[in-house]
Amino acid sequence: TQLPDLPPELWDHIFEFATYVPYTLVPEIFEKSIFIGSIYNREYHPKLRAALVTKRYLVRVCRQWWHIAVRHLYRAIYIGRARSLSSLCNTLEKYATGKGTIAGAEPLGQWTQRLDVAIRDRSTHPDMDAQHCANLITRLPNLAIVSIRMLFVVAPIPLSGILNALRYSASSIRVLDWTPEPLSPQSSELVELLRSLPRLHTLHCPQLRWGREYFPTSILSSLNTLALNFGPRLEKNHLTENDSEQTCINLRKVVLDSLRSMDVWEDFMSCYGTSITSVQILAFSSTLRLNQYLDMVKRLCPNLLQMTILVDVFSWMSFVDSLLPPVEYLGLMARTFQETRTAYRRLFSCLAIFKDRVPTLRVIQFLDRRNVQCLVTRHSQVVLHALEHEFAGSGLSIVDHEGNLLSGARIFRPYTSYSYCCAERLVTV
Repeated sequence: TQLPDLPPELWDHIFEFATYVPYTLVPEIFEKSIFIGSIYNREYHPKLRAALVTKRYLVRVCRQWWHIAVRHLYRAIYIGRARSLSSLCNTLEKYATGKGTIAGAEPLGQWTQRLDVAIRDRSTHPDMDAQHCANLITRLPNLAIVSIRMLFVVAPIPLSGILNALRYSASSIRVLDWTPEPLSPQSSELVELLRSLPRLHTLHCPQLRWGREYFPTSILSSLNTLALNFGPRLEKNHLTENDSEQTCINLRKVVLDSLRSMDVWEDFMSCYGTSITSVQILAFSSTLRLNQYLDMVKRLCPNLLQMTILVDVFSWMSFVDSLLPPVEYLGLMARTFQETRTAYRRLFSCLAIFKDRVPTLRVIQFLDRRNVQCLVTRHSQVVLHALEHEFAGSGLSIVDHEGNLLSGARIFRPYTSYSYCCAERLVTV
């Protein structure tokens, strides 16, 4: 079949449109920063893999298309199996030294903005894989987003090589997501890396234990979103020249895990709580400390505008004591997608308390598509009753995962994907 005779610039736009995945590159990903980690990956990794399949087909059509589409192919690298590391490293090495299959082609690694190392198979040579990963990163000078998750690596492997390699892209890295269960970097090594990332926007490293290390407060001049299981130690009397108390604070979003004692965050929030405008509380496995965390946030974050609460089941949530801070937006998500009618009735009754006790609240959003599907297909009468009686005339908007108002006209509309950002635009941030 004869291909249309179109200018290369037009083909480039066509390829961009055909392989575009929203919220996966800078700056769009910043809108999802508080969900970076397993929630974000579950939604967007399948889309990234599907886009890669399309890109691989495009570069194989002809030489002209290879030259146009190759930048799209390498813009976001996704590694799902350990055996892919070696071949990818070799390819990048050849093109970096001018010995690639296509003569005269530029180094391929220069196009890469995003790297996802999501190895899901058991590695037979974990040390070698870690070295390949480090070598790979050194060939990607313009990395902006780095996500590392190695699920089935059981033997200890040296991670310092990977951390050192990330310094090659230090000036461009904006998002660092390190969830390498059961592996995590040493806090001392990570702190040194963080000091070298002047533009870091989002840090998600939930497995990190700070030990005796102090949090490098200098990164708070650029860091917008912080997700850690343990509240980091503050330097206070151990301030360095770069980590001064006069640092301009850019931090706005924090993710807190209520499985940990609230004490680990008290010092940190006492110092920086006034800067926080959005908090996410993870209350998986237990909600025993949820009210304690709500109380801490209410005391120490006077400028809070948004809050999201993630639980295993909605029936565990109780707002009888109304500890919710005076926010404008509340997002809710449950990992259990189907619950009883009684549980949902109780949930809406609890939420109805906010009509009078939290007058600033304007939007309540159900964040997960599957939670919404259960509500509107199995318990639509519960939703309709709540909207028509408990929330009638309140001025409080109940919206779905896409930011659409839940109403009688929309209850039976099919649902596809969630969008935290749509509902965010309903409130002033």
